[in-house]
Amino acid sequence: MGDTLNIIEASNIKYVYPDKTLGVKNFSLDIQEFERLVLLGSNGSGKSTLLKIFAGLVKPTSGDIKIFEKRVNRDNYPYFRKNIGFLFQNSDDFLFNPTVEDELLYTPLQLGFSTEEAKNLILENSNYFGIKKLYEKPPFRLSGGEKKRVALACVLQLNPRLLILDEPTSNIDGKTRKKIIDFLKEYEGTMIISTHEIDFVKKISNKVVLLSPEKEILKIGGIELLEDKNYLEDAEIL
Repeated sequence: MGDTLNIIEASNIKYVYPDKTLGVKNFSLDIQEFERLVLLGSNGSGKSTLLKIFAGLVKPTSGDIKIFEKRVNRDNYPYFRKNIGFLFQNSDDFLFNPTVEDELLYTPLQLGFSTEEAKNLILENSNYFGIKKLYEKPPFRLSGGEKKRVALACVLQLNPRLLILDEPTSNIDGKTRKKIIDFLKEYEGTMIISTHEIDFVKKISNKVVLLSPEKEILKIGGIELLEDKNYLEDAEIL
């Protein structure tokens, strides 16, 4: 058997926003294929910034990043788009088409699927997440839970090798939360999730990266890290 592929290779990553706000610093980590990794930290600890870097949506100000052993550049964007599913924390940042069905069909059609192929492709996830009945509705009229289910169905259309989810259980109803957790328990690909909910981490993860309020790594470990109150207090999770 060959060596396990590093899906993400990050070395001494730093990101500074255009307004000079620090996003993250001193971040180095390899994420292997099939890992179920959670970035756990308080609000403002750099979780969302890191996820965007891992998805190739932004380039670090300094440091080195490889995704699927590829550099983040224009030539590789089509590959990233096909192989990475990214769920934004705020579904309104993602949903922009006139109807839910248009939203679901958008990416497959952009990638060259015929309308018939695209409609067949979206059916399984539509049924699983209970959104087929919402096809004719405009996304802006959906509830928070409905928007999250539609957005997640969209990012799963092409069965991405890497699934990146930013606070997937925030601002949703209990039914949607359970549906998402049940799905993630069964998901077999590589998964990187940001959250500040300890109970959620215990249900779906096998590796935890604890981030400090100073926007750098505080500790890396398994689920047992969640029992260390000193680290959780330092991360301002407790």
